[in-house]
Amino acid sequence: MVMLPELNNRHALFLDLDGTLLDLAATPDEVQVPAGISGLLQTLASQHGQALAILSGRRLDDIDKLTSASFPAGAEHGVIRRDADSTIHTLSTTSANRPQWRAVLEAHALEWPGTIIETKQHGLVAHYRRNPAAGPVFERVIRDLLMDEHDAELLPAHMAWEIRPHGANKGAALQWFMRRPPFVGRIPVFVGDDVTDQVAIDAARDLGGIGLHAVKDFGDAHGGPTAVRSWLWRSLARRNAA
Repeated sequence: MVMLPELNNRHALFLDLDGTLLDLAATPDEVQVPAGISGLLQTLASQHGQALAILSGRRLDDIDKLTSASFPAGAEHGVIRRDADSTIHTLSTTSANRPQWRAVLEAHALEWPGTIIETKQHGLVAHYRRNPAAGPVFERVIRDLLMDEHDAELLPAHMAWEIRPHGANKGAALQWFMRRPPFVGRIPVFVGDDVTDQVAIDAARDLGGIGLHAVKDFGDAHGGPTAVRSWLWRSLARRNAA
């Protein structure tokens, strides 16, 4: 476990949602949002000059629904980016949500009870948390689909396999935000939990900031998001008392 930083007004905050700020659930639709999260994030954003962004694999409308706000965001692993002026930028013109791929995945989902196929604007996700034995099957199927593709790639996640546009990642999104107000000139602090977050952890560190893993660095293997939320609440209380 690392020494957790005390946040100050020089920091820019970048937060993942599922598994970091919110506890994981069997399916994306079953994720529960603890009371007060939206207020916590809005107050933190105010304390940091509005330099707070959500970097998530979620769709942009899902991010807004879960946070009950419209923060700057890198949605679908940064394919879609909403800046501080609420302008939406799309990284890729090539979608990995292709009808033929979706049909193949949905056909396999029918053969493996408990699995679901999540559709995004630019991607597809095969979730198998309720049937772990399906994991290798979906990996093989997706690798076959992408065998001769250069515009899309396979992304491993928590009990899921995702197809996303090639080159889309949270690290690139974090770097993009850090070149724009109100993030520019600040010290990035990113917190994530999945293998999909490592590039953003590395990007924050490469920019002289802090990259944290919600489980490894918060010392709470049975409830990483609980520890992350407690850290954020403590930071807010400490700043209010100063």
